[in-house]
Amino acid sequence: MKKKNIFLGLLIAASLLLAIGCDMGGGGSTSAVTYAIGDPGPSGVGIVFYVTDGGLHGLEVAPVDQSTGAAWITGGDTQTTANGNTSTDIGTGSANTDAIIAQTGHTASAAQICRDYRAAEEGDWFLPSQYELNAIWDNLVDDGTGANSGVGGFSGFVGIYWSSSEYDSDNALYQYFYDGAQGYRSKDYGPGDDYGRVRAVRAF
Repeated sequence: MKKKNIFLGLLIAASLLLAIGCDMGGGGSTSAVTYAIGDPGPSGVGIVFYVTDGGLHGLEVAPVDQSTGAAWITGGDTQTTANGNTSTDIGTGSANTDAIIAQTGHTASAAQICRDYRAAEEGDWFLPSQYELNAIWDNLVDDGTGANSGVGGFSGFVGIYWSSSEYDSDNALYQYFYDGAQGYRSKDYGPGDDYGRVRAVRAF
């Protein structure tokens, strides 16, 4: 009878451990971390500006500009040669960045600046695509009236930010962070102009 009681006691204890999500190794159950627009990102430095899957995944943007005046690309004939491998869609910025860096003759670019950002910590930051850049404006920076709210420290008056999306062989797409306007500029635009700004993003 005593052995039976001990056995029942062990069964009850085991059931309680399972019910509260504990394991025999002393660990506990953990719920998945979710993020909302404006939260600090999982990198510990970025700001979340786009979320999917209820906040489980999304995009975060670096807290400061990585450059205030960089050409979209330099080296060889890259400024007058169609890359042909970039997209404007959300979710394509990283692949765009790789395509820019891999272009024949590439020596430097806004894309490379983003890849180099915090390379020792994450190494997966990239130059946002056109629509990723626009999501930063729409979800984080626009104050609701079409003006720059100051969130994220994006430059307003001289706030021409490169996207990783090519327009044609000579030009790439940008976004103006004064009023959210989009357009395109020559790929050599930026150095000395204080206009070809660069801000890295990463996915999580």
